[in-house]
Amino acid sequence: MKTNKKMKILIYGGCFDPVHKGHIHLLKHAVKKIKPNKIYIIPNSIPPLKNHDNFSFSTNRLEMCKLAFSKIKNVIVSDWEINTFKSKISYTYKTIQYFKKQFPQADLYLLIGSDRFYDFKKWKNWNYIIKNTFVVVGNRTKKIIESNNDRFIVINMKPIEISSQELRIEPNKKYLSKRIINYIKDHRMYVNIQIQNLMSKNRYLHTLRVKDTALQIAKAIKYPKLSKVYYAAMYHDVAKEFKVDEILKLVNHYDKYYYPTIHTLHGIASAKYVKKHFNITDREILNAISEHVIPHYNCSTLAKIIYCADKLEPSRTKQDVSDRTGYLRIVKKNINLGFDKLYKEIKGKY
Repeated sequence: MKTNKKMKILIYGGCFDPVHKGHIHLLKHAVKKIKPNKIYIIPNSIPPLKNHDNFSFSTNRLEMCKLAFSKIKNVIVSDWEINTFKSKISYTYKTIQYFKKQFPQADLYLLIGSDRFYDFKKWKNWNYIIKNTFVVVGNRTKKIIESNNDRFIVINMKPIEISSQELRIEPNKKYLSKRIINYIKDHRMYVNIQIQNLMSKNRYLHTLRVKDTALQIAKAIKYPKLSKVYYAAMYHDVAKEFKVDEILKLVNHYDKYYYPTIHTLHGIASAKYVKKHFNITDREILNAISEHVIPHYNCSTLAKIIYCADKLEPSRTKQDVSDRTGYLRIVKKNINLGFDKLYKEIKGKY
């Protein structure tokens, strides 16, 4: 016996920067409610109602979506908006127009969170969207959603209250899958945002110079682990401008003879902070961060690179080190010799 049931297409767009468990949680509830035949995950090109600063590359967001939604049945991650609009604003009504042409006999469902529900009438051609889709709304907070419009399908569920913006600043394991955390680390995502949130502009610019100098040294000596150099350099000073009580909270126990002042503890505090907040667990990176102020005996090549880069970045003056360019020349030829010579001059200052 034939049925006249229409195909159901669920469209779920967003920045997904990064994709988090709240996104997946919302989709699973929508699937349970709607029972769609196909689900299209559509990362935006540039969203019209959001701040576009520090927006991640579209390829990264697309790949994260593929990783995050791969276990949900009937999901297709689409690059349509990214390829169609490229670096321009992507409007939802145009996406709906496209899918209406692709599936003229289907019912279209547009999934959004309650944050977008409350600003829906600010969307371009929102009336067109309402006429041509059923808008499925899931609450992102504990606030109950109410609507008398039969074009809105409301899902009042127990929400996962987190935003992508928060997770760019601090990639909390509670809200991100292991695959997404690893992807973020492998592609060096959000590091600039994270460190800018913790330091002054001058300290941030110093950090960028240290990163550039460290990579120059690493390439000159053919050190192969450039990703480790990048992370150790970018995170080496995150606790530099922390207050004394914040540093002491991170560093519970320390040798007061070896670390005579609070200033000398900021390397250890930085290592503790990035391990806890940025999911950096690589011991070699953490040691290099920790030892960039006072290095340990027989420290690693990575630690020596970061120590030298910190002391020899371009803004250093003769008050900081007697012959910056001379030391840098030696370090690039022989990291061990250059480190030893530099350390002998610097250690007396602590």
